[in-house]
Amino acid sequence: MKTYIIATLILFSNFNKSYAQTIDTLIYVGTCSLHIKVIKGNAKTILFESGGALGASQWDIISTRAHNILNATVITYDRQGSGKSDIDTNQYNILNEVKGLEFALTKLGYGNSDMLLVSHSLGAFYSMLYANRNPHLIKGIMMFDPRIASRADMRFARQVYKKLDRKQFKKEESWLYYVLAAMESNSNIVRKISLEETIPILDVMAEFGPFDSKQENERFQLSQKDFVKRKQNATLLYLKGTSHNIPQDKPEVVINEIVKFYTYHLN
Repeated sequence: MKTYIIATLILFSNFNKSYAQTIDTLIYVGTCSLHIKVIKGNAKTILFESGGALGASQWDIISTRAHNILNATVITYDRQGSGKSDIDTNQYNILNEVKGLEFALTKLGYGNSDMLLVSHSLGAFYSMLYANRNPHLIKGIMMFDPRIASRADMRFARQVYKKLDRKQFKKEESWLYYVLAAMESNSNIVRKISLEETIPILDVMAEFGPFDSKQENERFQLSQKDFVKRKQNATLLYLKGTSHNIPQDKPEVVINEIVKFYTYHLN
């Protein structure tokens, strides 16, 4: 029966959805602006978090297809510094970023919406912190090759920061320096939080990790396996033949997994 429902949803997605209302705007949060795009639907909301050096455009194809298939409201946004969003370098940390996101979503009328959180890589930090702060709203979390906060991750972030030379960053890439500089402290914030155990979680792990070092890639994958083992309602899905950027490698697989997860847990 579930297979039939999913197949029917995919069939109906082929109809013209041009009437869907889209909001593409800047919301001022404190001392900077946040670029947010919303495609309105009549079903529960999906909030997408991009990978570390990527903006909201990472999800353009996937979010639009998810909206068409599920009639869900889909929200993508550029985190501070990326895409069209500003960055407040004086108060930059993950907690302030998530507070800014909450403010922006409230301004748009989605501050109290039930949500599925979908993230890639570093975006998992933001999904976890958002879920920690809004557990009553989160109906599921999907993470594609996520970065998992831990002491080992903090040590890795510290080593990366030691090798950084701010002068090597072009003006338009200067925000990335602040992202990398804050990585250890952000990892420390996220590793200390807890998630509501009843929230269903799917960790989709790539075959090939994001690093040049075999040792770091093994650590990266082991951290995902350990995370799933610690959670009573979490599942690990291993995607053979994929690189770290699963949404780019296998967009149709990502869309299908979102449809299955959403149909089972949110409908």
